[in-house]
Amino acid sequence: MSENRPLLELRNLATVFPTRRGLVQAVAGVSLVLQRGEILGVVGESGCGKSVTLLSILRLVSSPGRIASGEVLFQGCDLLKLPGEAIRRIRGKDIAMVFQDPLSTLNPAFPVGEQIGESLRIHSIVGNGWRPWPLNRTRTAEEKARVIQLMSEVGISSPMDRYHEYPHQFSGGMQQRALIAIALACEPQVLLADEPTTSLDVTIQAQILDLMRRINQERGTAILLVTHNLHLAAEFCQRIVVMYAGRIVESGTVDQVIQSPQHPYTRGLLSCIPRISTKRFHIEPIPGNVPDLADVPPGCAFNPRCSYAQPVCQEGPVPLFEVAPGQWARCLRHTDFTRQSEWTWFDRLPGAQLTPVQLQAHKEVVVQARWR
Repeated sequence: MSENRPLLELRNLATVFPTRRGLVQAVAGVSLVLQRGEILGVVGESGCGKSVTLLSILRLVSSPGRIASGEVLFQGCDLLKLPGEAIRRIRGKDIAMVFQDPLSTLNPAFPVGEQIGESLRIHSIVGNGWRPWPLNRTRTAEEKARVIQLMSEVGISSPMDRYHEYPHQFSGGMQQRALIAIALACEPQVLLADEPTTSLDVTIQAQILDLMRRINQERGTAILLVTHNLHLAAEFCQRIVVMYAGRIVESGTVDQVIQSPQHPYTRGLLSCIPRISTKRFHIEPIPGNVPDLADVPPGCAFNPRCSYAQPVCQEGPVPLFEVAPGQWARCLRHTDFTRQSEWTWFDRLPGAQLTPVQLQAHKEVVVQARWR
């Protein structure tokens, strides 16, 4: 196996849902790369195809939805071509997923400890006795010890007592920690996190993100984080992919996407973030609504909402342009866009932690965004 091979790679992935109005293109030709130990954020409004992309990776798209085309390469192996039994061996063991709503994901009829231990039994992580699980006391004891260890690692207090409690007895933050424990049970190489902090308050959000960052640093687990919060992605991720209407419209490092966005949709998302460092800052919402994925506008899907759109933007599909080394944007006018940092790290870093370049930019004030 080549050391330079990406851990996970999507190539022109397309997922559709047939409806009475036609095919809904939830994911339309998505290509991205996740390296070993990397944290990659996928950002976009609700309905842009972020969660369906994650479900497509593990082939969990519910009927009548189907993966129409593309490749999902895990260590060079195309997961879309594997038989059912083979993909089940990968789910939970090599690639695990933290779902968005813990209360609807956890089974209310079983104790949390048993649900965490289920993946250990399915993938035979603990014990090697010949007897089946209920009769193998050694294996049962090993499993319980491993589950209690996992609960402790993800910050669930009193894990020995909590092992026998049911999901409704856990708070929202503790339920999310239980889902992370389930995902980590088999020590996967890739963790797919589908908006794991959406329903949590700010304090618990920070705790969950710190936990996931520690998992990434200590275990080397690659994380693919889906979120609608660009601010959160900027703090947590190393690279960011921006999706709109089932397509990637911009990708690059955090510094590139935040400090020099080359797509008007990314710029619009940034303009919606409040800034405490700027006096009388006016939040500018993106006009219009997300397009109907069963009737996507021709050309650039963002052109009905874009104040910089030209007739050429409606003529045909817009490719991704490499606007800088490692940064790509799906915009015909990217060469006309010049910008210096409007929103960098000034809202969250004290002055002593700013680099001289950032500090100088902050003093000079900063914002120059011009479309010619």
